[in-house]
Amino acid sequence: MFAAVDEPYAAIIAGFPLFQGFTVQGAQRLLERGEVKEFVDGEVIFREGDPPTTVMVVLAGKIRVFVEREGEDLVLTDVEPGAILGEIAVLCGIPRSASVRASEQAVVLQWSAAAFRNLLLRYALLSERIFRESLRALVEKERSLIDSLMGLRNHS
Repeated sequence: MFAAVDEPYAAIIAGFPLFQGFTVQGAQRLLERGEVKEFVDGEVIFREGDPPTTVMVVLAGKIRVFVEREGEDLVLTDVEPGAILGEIAVLCGIPRSASVRASEQAVVLQWSAAAFRNLLLRYALLSERIFRESLRALVEKERSLIDSLMGLRNHS
């Protein structure tokens, strides 16, 4: 069981590669601009098609990203502490492209869309890292899709 909000989340955040260079005090400022939330195993955090109202960083636990197709969950990825979720939808102003649920008890730091945009404006290095990671993830998804399509084509 995770402790309440008194847990030293600032030290955890400062240890994530995405926030490299942030001191514990700097990470505390990131915490103050958001909200720490806990989710139980199986709890849906947001659904595909939902409006892009928040961005989150996983602090503890595991979270599953999935889409539902023909009544089945198609798992896209499982993310662990240090991962950022929801940033692309917020940056692009588009509905969520996938659903997200806790796959075990999880804790996240969640920012409103406006707070997230303000963080990007305030912290240029963080902004660069988030854009780099988001674009890298998109390119990897594109490659995976191409590989899947080629595999289907070769089996036809």
